[in-house]
Amino acid sequence: MRRLWNHLNSKLFYKMLIVYSLLTVIPLALVTGLFYYRSMQIIETKIRESSKQNIVETSDKLDEMLNGIYQKAKNISIQREVEALLRNSNDSSLYPLSEMDQEVYKSEISALLDKERKSYPLIDSIYIFNNSGEVYTSSNAPGLESETALSGIAHLTPGHMIWAPFIDQGRMISAMEIYDQWSGIKYGVLAVTLSSDGMSEALASYKQGAFFITNLNGLILASTDKSTINTLYKLSNTGQSIINKRTSIYSSYNYISQMPKNAFGKEIRELTYFAIFITLLTWLGVLVLTIAILRHITSPLLRLNRLMRKAERQIFETMQGIKTTDEIAQICRSYNSLIVQINNLIEKVYKVELVKKEAELSAIKAHINPHFLYNTLESISIMAKESGSVEVPRMVQLLSRILRFSITPGLDDVPLNTELTFAMYYLQLHQQRYGDKLHWKTEIEEELLMVHVPKLLLQPIIENAIIHGIQRMDQLGWITIRVYELCYDLVLEVEDNGPGYLNDDDDASYRSEGLGTGLANVNQRIQLLYGERYGLSIHQPEEGAGTLVRMTIPIIIVKEAD
Repeated sequence: MRRLWNHLNSKLFYKMLIVYSLLTVIPLALVTGLFYYRSMQIIETKIRESSKQNIVETSDKLDEMLNGIYQKAKNISIQREVEALLRNSNDSSLYPLSEMDQEVYKSEISALLDKERKSYPLIDSIYIFNNSGEVYTSSNAPGLESETALSGIAHLTPGHMIWAPFIDQGRMISAMEIYDQWSGIKYGVLAVTLSSDGMSEALASYKQGAFFITNLNGLILASTDKSTINTLYKLSNTGQSIINKRTSIYSSYNYISQMPKNAFGKEIRELTYFAIFITLLTWLGVLVLTIAILRHITSPLLRLNRLMRKAERQIFETMQGIKTTDEIAQICRSYNSLIVQINNLIEKVYKVELVKKEAELSAIKAHINPHFLYNTLESISIMAKESGSVEVPRMVQLLSRILRFSITPGLDDVPLNTELTFAMYYLQLHQQRYGDKLHWKTEIEEELLMVHVPKLLLQPIIENAIIHGIQRMDQLGWITIRVYELCYDLVLEVEDNGPGYLNDDDDASYRSEGLGTGLANVNQRIQLLYGERYGLSIHQPEEGAGTLVRMTIPIIIVKEAD
């Protein structure tokens, strides 16, 4: 992948092709995305309105069903055989029945309950409890798990059917107390259960998603998904669904509809796929046109690139067939002009090379001479020692060390400690001449000794202090060398107690030019190495006598090789 990217990134044609493609695809993608987003908003708004209307209609139908069951239960409770049997079970002395009559009424009640159950397929079973706990049911009715609870909730609103906030064997269930029409005495309880399969089928007509019937605590009593019955309803992925809620008129139930948004996004997705197809088709068309145009634009650049690669191999050829006048043509003509100038300069280069060779020979001779001088000084030192002289060998030895340090190749920068060592040699050499008249001291922070400085940086400054300071004095002369750090720069100072730079009347050029020739060379050398902000300056000490030369260079620490 990285190799492919490097290949694409190395070609102007591919870069421009990618840019043109992005300029085409991005606007089309934005238009398609905005169209999809806005369309989804409009359709979602309409679906929400439709869903609200739909749950109202469904809730009304369910309430009508619950009310119908209540009317059917009320009708059952006033049937002759039901009243007769319940009165007898409640007070057999007041309402006596023979055993045969009781059996006949029980049979009739069973037939009645079967008839009512079959006339309303949604009903699963019908139960009648007398005050003695005896139960009369429709055929094949399973036993109840919540008989006592049903009696309790039915007693909350006498004469009305109450729908239980729980299920009995997976079935919704309701209960109603039965009273004597004339005396108002309670005879028993009538209970009706609804078929779970029938409720699922009834709710399955809700085509727009899932539908739930829950109690006030969120327990699912009926649902389009039977696996959720008798579990708590949880609002999940509310951002991905449209949820509506309505409370029943005839019960304490909540009707909840939940419709996923992707259920109505099919048409939008199809439209989006079509838009993407159009986008890709348009991009391919633009890509073909772009390739044709870019070939025309980049062809001269490719030719120019090949000619420039030849020029790197010293094969100088001009570009032919330039017919246009645009910026690329101007570049090609400029290249041709450059090649012509290069060909003209090649002849001059040979002459320059000859002059250069002569300069190199002169440099070699100049390099040989210091070596010859150094060797000669060593011979003089040996001969002086043999003659018994002490000072002459010492001066020759110091001068030899300084000369060897100055001509040693490959040492442009040296540690400050090394530079100070050879500055001391230079001072010791002059002390042989001036004796006790010349004294010196150093003030240096030890951690700065390993900082690298240009070689022979201090020697011209010390020489200037001796010639223009110590040499012009009759009394004791002092030279102080200071090195310290200031604002992350290295400051080197050479101070003498001579007559002073500003009082030097013997050398007008030294005073008027600001820096003498030696000092000017040092200042120019520092600025060439480190820039204009560094360099050399001359000051007069506060006491009013002497000269202080200050040099500022960056702090450079070179890590020594292992």
